[in-house]
Amino acid sequence: MASFARELEIVAALARRAGDEALSARSEGRIQPGEKAGGEVVTAADLRADEIIGEGLTAHFPGDAIWSEETPGRPESAADRMWVVDPLDGTGDFVAGGDAFSVSIGLAVDGAPVLGVVYNPSRGELVSGVVGSGATLNGAPAQASARTEPNGARVSCSPREEATLAAGVKAACVELVLEPIASMAYKLARVAVALDDATLTLRGRKPWGLCAGVALARAAGASVGLLGGGEIAIDPRHDRQPDGILAAPDGLIAPLRGVAMYAR
Repeated sequence: MASFARELEIVAALARRAGDEALSARSEGRIQPGEKAGGEVVTAADLRADEIIGEGLTAHFPGDAIWSEETPGRPESAADRMWVVDPLDGTGDFVAGGDAFSVSIGLAVDGAPVLGVVYNPSRGELVSGVVGSGATLNGAPAQASARTEPNGARVSCSPREEATLAAGVKAACVELVLEPIASMAYKLARVAVALDDATLTLRGRKPWGLCAGVALARAAGASVGLLGGGEIAIDPRHDRQPDGILAAPDGLIAPLRGVAMYAR
């Protein structure tokens, strides 16, 4: 697989700029929260981050397709090279003053995530990587956890699913440490650099928060796929994956699927 060194350098700079501007906007009271179609929260910071990233990608990669959560329209199909962008993943956390939101920029080739950059400006963590070439945390090489024992494993989840998963953990007779985190992209990035052992969600997720994180987790050696089995495909014809998502070392896949079975 190509090294994508140029892409990583450019996209990392765009993610840092977008995330840092969002953080400044919040500290200065300039986020202007509102509501978009579907009742989801959007802010002026989301839109400004989208503008920064979109302009940068268009300037550097004019032949590539771009699919962003905050830009109207979408490619008609999974283009050869398609940038998939969530300018601020975890906007609710951002508005509430939290520190678990992120900027997510991924590259899918023929629908498969191959490159990712996820930046959490509050915590100063930038995770980047390419499938087949490894991942880094703030420039230092990083790998996913190799844990095989579920008891004591640290598993991130959606705050909305924490109670349901806790019931599944109890029914499955394992002792996981559940870590609620709002941003799907950041959850996957944390798996890539072993800040968490795994992440688990029971429902299908949208592509903008998945593309970069899936690429990162795979680049770092974790297994990532649909909860019931099957691949994650980034396809503009579908706004959500057909099943939940599981990213974990191979040794934790079966126990975590068991937890999910009890939780559902």
